[in-house]
Amino acid sequence: MEAPRPGFLKMLPVLCLVISFATTASEHSDKSGAVDEVRIVSGPHYPPFSAYHLPQNGLGPFLVSKILEASGKKVIRGFRPWKRAYRETLQGKYDAVLPYTETANRRQDFLFSEPVFKVNSYIFVRAESPISAQSLSALKGKKYCNPLGFADGRPIETMETAGDLTRVSPSTLENCFKMLAAGRVDFIKTNPHVAQYMSGNHGLSQEAFRALTFVVDTESLHVIVPRMHPAGEALIETFNHGYSRMRQAGRINELSDAYLQRVRAVAEPPLTDLE
Repeated sequence: MEAPRPGFLKMLPVLCLVISFATTASEHSDKSGAVDEVRIVSGPHYPPFSAYHLPQNGLGPFLVSKILEASGKKVIRGFRPWKRAYRETLQGKYDAVLPYTETANRRQDFLFSEPVFKVNSYIFVRAESPISAQSLSALKGKKYCNPLGFADGRPIETMETAGDLTRVSPSTLENCFKMLAAGRVDFIKTNPHVAQYMSGNHGLSQEAFRALTFVVDTESLHVIVPRMHPAGEALIETFNHGYSRMRQAGRINELSDAYLQRVRAVAEPPLTDLE
C-alpha cells in the first residue's frame, strides 16, 4: 500500500472537520439538507446581551431565538465559556455562536449575519477621575481594561499596537469594572447598556462611573456561523430575512425594550466557573 503523501496528511484535520460537520448537520436537517433545528451557543459575563443568569441567557440568545422560531426553526440554546463556545462551534457541536463583533481573523472562519445590535461605544472612567479627554488620541499613555477574548475595536487596537495605550485583560468584565473603581486602570470602553448593567451590580454604584462625551466606535454584534457548515449560507440568509421582516414590523425594538425593562431588576449572582 502506498504511504500517504505529506500534503495529504496536512489536509487530514480539515477533512475530519468537514466530515464532522456533515455528520452533525445531517442529524438535525430535513430531507432537502436545510437545518430545521438550530443549535446556538453564547457565553458569560456580557450582560445584558449574554449572561448565564439572565432569562434565556441574555438579550442576544433571546432575540435570536425569537427570530429563528418565527422562521420555522426549532432552537436549542447552549452556554459555554467564550473560547470553548467559539471552538465547539467550529467543531460542529453548534450551528452558531453569538453575539460577536466582526474582526478580520473571525472572518476567516465564520460567516456573519446582519447586525443584531448596533450600539455606540464610549470611554468610561471613574466619576472622580481628572480625565476629560475630547478624543481618543488625548488618552495616549493611559491604561485600559478589556477582558480576555473581547475585541478592542479598530481605534483602540491601533493605539494599543503602536504602544500608545496599555491593555489589561482579566477574565471577566466584572473584574474590569472593579479594577476601574479601584483606580488600577484609567478607563473601559463599552456601550451604555453594558455599563449601566455592570455598574448597578456587584456592589458597584451607578454613580461610580461616567462616560466621556465622544463616541469611540459603533459596535455591531452578530450571529456567526462557521464557513465549513454545509448549510451555513442558507442559515445566515434565513436569519437575515427573519430579522429584516421583524424589524420592519417593529418587533425587534418591541422585544428588546420589553426584555431590558424586565432584567434591569435582575441582580448579578456571584461568579461561578463554567466548565
